[in-house]
Amino acid sequence: MIPSNSIHLLCWRLAAFVLTLLSIFAFSSAAFAGEDADDAATGQGERIHEETEIRHRTAPHAPDPDKDGFHFTTMRTWLFRDFLPNSDDSTILGIEAVSAWGWGNYDVTNISYIELVDYPRAVPGRPQGNPEGEFGAATGVTDLLSAFLFSKKGPHHGPHHFAYGLATQLPTGSDDTISSGKWSLGPAIEYEYHKDRFYAAFVALQLWSVAGDSDRKSVNMMMIKPMITYDLTEKWKAVYMPYGISIYWNKESGQKVYLPLGGGLQRNFRLGSQEMAASLQFFKYVVRPDKGSEYDLRFMLEFDF
Repeated sequence: MIPSNSIHLLCWRLAAFVLTLLSIFAFSSAAFAGEDADDAATGQGERIHEETEIRHRTAPHAPDPDKDGFHFTTMRTWLFRDFLPNSDDSTILGIEAVSAWGWGNYDVTNISYIELVDYPRAVPGRPQGNPEGEFGAATGVTDLLSAFLFSKKGPHHGPHHFAYGLATQLPTGSDDTISSGKWSLGPAIEYEYHKDRFYAAFVALQLWSVAGDSDRKSVNMMMIKPMITYDLTEKWKAVYMPYGISIYWNKESGQKVYLPLGGGLQRNFRLGSQEMAASLQFFKYVVRPDKGSEYDLRFMLEFDF
């Protein structure tokens, strides 16, 4: 009989392989689409390229002012390795989708995030929004985390931008180790600042569990997702985009907080007609639970629309 952990690892690798093939297919389609464009379309593409690059450099989550209906603005794929104590490392594939649409006098932005993970053991406070670390190894899909942010339509004053809304977490996880087992809800806020080459932003949310498995611990978590970039050249950036700063208010002292320090480099590029970016970053958790993640190596592939 094949060991269950081998089956889990095989499933995870197969899923990652399929996603890789889909990415290659998407890249190829974008490249061929770019080759088939005529001169007029190429000129228009260059203009759109420049406008899109500026918009995503200054406000990556901002809705496209030329589109009032539903549209995607950014898709990010995170592949990272979580280094745990005693060499028990976990592998995570995260998918973040940012979409936007108009609603009366407001622009609405949705940021949704879900992971496919392979955990050799339970990890305290992992995935985000799961306060427990009391179960065994697991491979599968995590809970879905989503935030809806509202901002007034029209030009914003100066380099500052605010959006307010609510966050939800749905218990979509496939295993108790990687799911909170709770339905959670709370407020969310986004702040963005841009000046010259410097860009800084964060999305902060507070979640409280409101329903779910009564045998599981309640969720009472604040998460702050920072994003700091500095343009080194037209294509290269220094970046700080960690997994997030999380605080579990109802856990014992010394086990509440994850605080990562680190960063890396990002390269913006264009494949056919598709705007993209890739980054590699390394983080150390200077504050963490005793059995929590120690280091984090992250590769990110971004699609801008």
